[in-house]
Amino acid sequence: MKLFLFLKCGMLCLISTLILSCNQRNNIIQNSSEEVNYNVFERDSIVDHVMYSVNRLPINSEKRRVTLDSAIAEYPSIAYFQQQRAMPLYKQDKDELGKPFLEKAAKLDPQRYLDYKAFMECVFSQNYRDAISDFEKYLEMFGEGYVMDHTYYFYMGISYLQLNEFEKGKIYLDKSIAQIVAESGQDWVHHLDLMYLGIANLELNDYENAIKAFDEALVKYPSFGDVKFYKAICLFKLGNVEEANKLLEDAKEDVLAGNTINEDNVIYERYPYQVRRTWFGHP
Repeated sequence: MKLFLFLKCGMLCLISTLILSCNQRNNIIQNSSEEVNYNVFERDSIVDHVMYSVNRLPINSEKRRVTLDSAIAEYPSIAYFQQQRAMPLYKQDKDELGKPFLEKAAKLDPQRYLDYKAFMECVFSQNYRDAISDFEKYLEMFGEGYVMDHTYYFYMGISYLQLNEFEKGKIYLDKSIAQIVAESGQDWVHHLDLMYLGIANLELNDYENAIKAFDEALVKYPSFGDVKFYKAICLFKLGNVEEANKLLEDAKEDVLAGNTINEDNVIYERYPYQVRRTWFGHP
């Protein structure tokens, strides 16, 4: 009898231990997915495998969204899937739906996606203070850099212009140009840096320096209708009415011909201060 009780107690202890062990293992599996740190090779292999299927699907299709949601559920620590889930929503003007995915991507991999989030806040969502804050964080964490072909200072500059803080806008656009010159030389300064620097000076009523910046932009992009439009305003302000009227006609021809801001994302969003065709009486 005693032997039977001993064996029974031992068996119960063994079963309890096994159950506890299984529960602990399940908890580890359930709780570890957020904490998995893949090396670069592992991460890239997973991404390549998943995106081989995803990229075959229409970008705004339900099937693509479901496939990415499955990838996010299985690999929640891989930021790329979060960014890919967000991007089409922003391009459909569904920023509110895309933002949680983009925030998650930036949290998981700030070096790769915090500056991208800041760009999206600036150009797509027009949340300029959030954009400035994100760029400031990135600069503090990782230093100067570029996103979508422009410096972080460039986007901070146009964000301040949109907040009517024109002096700050000018400071950051000057910093953008200085960074490019220091790294690559004067020839690599972008015509948009010069356009927005000219606009900052225009808003500050410094018409002569505005014209100087606009002229430098026109050397790089001679048919840039937006720049001609704002230069014409400066000429009017300085009393050069005949020259201003002629330049305004040139600006009209160029803008209607499509010679405007030529960023890739302009098909989704208007850039700050971009001249509208309707300003010239055209749809």
